[in-house]
Amino acid sequence: MIAMTRTSGSLQSTLTRTRLIGELDRKLGEAGTEMSTNRKADVYRSLGTRSAEALTLRSNTKRLEGFALSNELLSYRLDSGTKALGEIRSTVSGVLDLAAQTGANGLIQGKELQAAARAAIEQIIGQANRTVQGSALFGGLDSGNLTLQPWDQANPRSGLAPSDVVSGIYGAGPVDAADAAAIANQIAAVFTPGGTAPGDFEQTFYNGSPVSETGRLTARIDADETIEYGVQANDPGMTEILRGLAMLAATDIADIADPEARKVWFDEGFGALSTGSEKLLAAETRMGAQAARVNELRESQELRINLYRSQTDALEGVDPYEAATRLTQLQTQLEATYAVTARLSKLSFLNYL
Repeated sequence: MIAMTRTSGSLQSTLTRTRLIGELDRKLGEAGTEMSTNRKADVYRSLGTRSAEALTLRSNTKRLEGFALSNELLSYRLDSGTKALGEIRSTVSGVLDLAAQTGANGLIQGKELQAAARAAIEQIIGQANRTVQGSALFGGLDSGNLTLQPWDQANPRSGLAPSDVVSGIYGAGPVDAADAAAIANQIAAVFTPGGTAPGDFEQTFYNGSPVSETGRLTARIDADETIEYGVQANDPGMTEILRGLAMLAATDIADIADPEARKVWFDEGFGALSTGSEKLLAAETRMGAQAARVNELRESQELRINLYRSQTDALEGVDPYEAATRLTQLQTQLEATYAVTARLSKLSFLNYL
């Protein structure tokens, strides 16, 4: 009976030491982790009732990081769009200056004006067809295609090239003022989005979202703020610019024999170009203001992210010196426990016989 009691006590002592070694080893591992990461190894067990606070901080940080990333991409898109609109207006400005010098007579610089308008069309088509991250800048929701059809290239939907539509309407040119006004009205109708005839703007000239789609690109830039943004190439500013350039590029105005017809044609083209440029400036200003708002929010969000991170660090972080001290103490305890266990394992009744 005495032998059984002693055996049972010895077994219990061994199990106790084994559990103690296991616990010390676990704590030593946690201390090592905390020393290397400067964070609590088991955050939620360490924080207890304050775990909810840590979870909230991490959730807020994650949400703001998502807004900051999406706003960074949006800011780049808005900045790119604003820059492109400025370049388009600069292109138009050169033609407007030349047109103002040429005047309605156009007897001296008519050919130069026609060539400048034709070159501006090509340049603006290239500027309007820019993409950001694979998405067209001025195509609206339908941003997977070239926004504006190349001027001399047939659009698969209508089988017509934009230049063919304009030259077909212009024909041999106006013979008097009434004829000039009638032809100008036909061209104005073509450049009014929403038509469904093969030669209309959204069937031949433009490949983005039609005006029948009322929705615009939108972005949630903060928890309680959403903006509708972007300019489409079928917006009035762009269509007026293209209409004015198309009219001035259709002919050397010196070739219009009747002075009154020449004046009607020139005034209509020049007026469309001027009006379009003003509308494009308004769109550029609006987009620039949106870019400024997004950048302002980005700065605010970065500040809040840094605040949340510092609060999280204060909750979950550990003092590296305290962690190092604890690690040393645990190592000493574990070594002592191993030493005691080793000595006890060598004890034998035979040593005392």
